[in-house]
Amino acid sequence: MLSRTCLLVLPLLAIGGCSGPPPSFKEAENLEAQANFEEASQKFEIVCAEGPTSPECQQSRPRAAGALVTAATKAVEKNEFGKAERLLVRALALADEPTTKDIEARLGKEDLTEGVRFEQAAADTDKGRAFDAMNTLAAGSTPAATLAKAWIEKERPGLLVAQVKAACGPEHQGSCMDTFEKLSALPQKPPGFDEAKAAHDAEQKRTEKVRAELDRFLGVFMQRGKKDLAFVFCMATKTAEIEAEFQRVRACEEDVYADGKSAYERFDARQTEDSLFRRRVAALGDPGVIATYEARRSGAIATGEDPQKAAGGAK
Repeated sequence: MLSRTCLLVLPLLAIGGCSGPPPSFKEAENLEAQANFEEASQKFEIVCAEGPTSPECQQSRPRAAGALVTAATKAVEKNEFGKAERLLVRALALADEPTTKDIEARLGKEDLTEGVRFEQAAADTDKGRAFDAMNTLAAGSTPAATLAKAWIEKERPGLLVAQVKAACGPEHQGSCMDTFEKLSALPQKPPGFDEAKAAHDAEQKRTEKVRAELDRFLGVFMQRGKKDLAFVFCMATKTAEIEAEFQRVRACEEDVYADGKSAYERFDARQTEDSLFRRRVAALGDPGVIATYEARRSGAIATGEDPQKAAGGAK
């Protein structure tokens, strides 16, 4: 009788009434408990292949998405921003509608997007371009800003060496003067400093003659400025004694300029001086030095003095 009962029970068990959940489901839950969320997601994703009609199959996709979202959160905490982004994109394909909205919001968060930009900049082999990107990131308030500041602090000395060599070399990529000043201001001289200084010194030697010519031009502009100021003063003082303005102009031109030139001739001469000056300035090939000389020219014409020398030195 007992054997006949067992024969009846066994077919019922074979039909599946007493079968357990797919093995991968339990494995996934164990992996979640161990905080192995990526592996847990992978196990959840194969549950339906093992038990397509099981109750666990209906739960498996949302559970897989949830595990990936948790893994992404952990990745962000470790500053693994690119990895977090990839995990969230994977989760989108598995998520239900509420979870999808949450994932999309996470993908748009500045902490993540700026973090991804940081990783991209850090991997960029063009250090100059990376430095620009890092400076932009460092101005923000996300965790990536702190990372960018640390990157700049670490990479800046080596980058300045490279920038000096590029700026002071034949291609003149940037300002030799400005970049070498920044390099020289570092508390410790980085590897490559001597090579960078040699490039800077060679560029100074190359432009020595041109700078001497420009300094002589500045003397011309200072004289122009002094005479123009004197002309303005003359016009003011002669107002009482000469009523007609054109007569005052003629009188002041004779008193101040004393060059026998008409205003038009004087204008043309000045245009020629300005043109020659700018041609010599362009030969410098250094935007920082060019801007300095242009500022000195403007100051000399406006005040009759070289503003740089008045401030206590010249470059």
